[in-house]
Amino acid sequence: MTGKHVFWYFVIFFGIIIVVNAIMMTLAIRTHSGVVTDHAYEKGLAYNKVVEAEQKQQELQWNAEINYKSGILYFILKDDTGIDITPDKSTASFTRPTETGMDFTQELTRSGVAVPFPAKGVWDVRVDAIVGEQKFQQSKRMVIK
Repeated sequence: MTGKHVFWYFVIFFGIIIVVNAIMMTLAIRTHSGVVTDHAYEKGLAYNKVVEAEQKQQELQWNAEINYKSGILYFILKDDTGIDITPDKSTASFTRPTETGMDFTQELTRSGVAVPFPAKGVWDVRVDAIVGEQKFQQSKRMVIK
């Protein structure tokens, strides 16, 4: 093996590395979904309010269930003794963790509401309920088939 062969082996080796890295960078740029948090700075500043609200919710000792059966979303809220609570208003926010532009909200009723998901797959559901002056929030990750 001569010096020329060793030189060309180095060139080929590093050439392969450069080509593979270029392919990976191209794929990363083309498939970036752009999913980021809107207004991250403002949300960071309001973090203490979020912690306060969470503590108030824990003190209530309410329990909630979010169920999705046969195309209908049900939200059931109960107090610490197991008695049903009817929220004055409840809204479900649906977000797709892997894609932007598909998020939507839906007003909820006690008897359940039909939810037309624009795509199958993983969805995050957050229900915000208001009972008098109290606010309650529950989240659940669901797989829609």
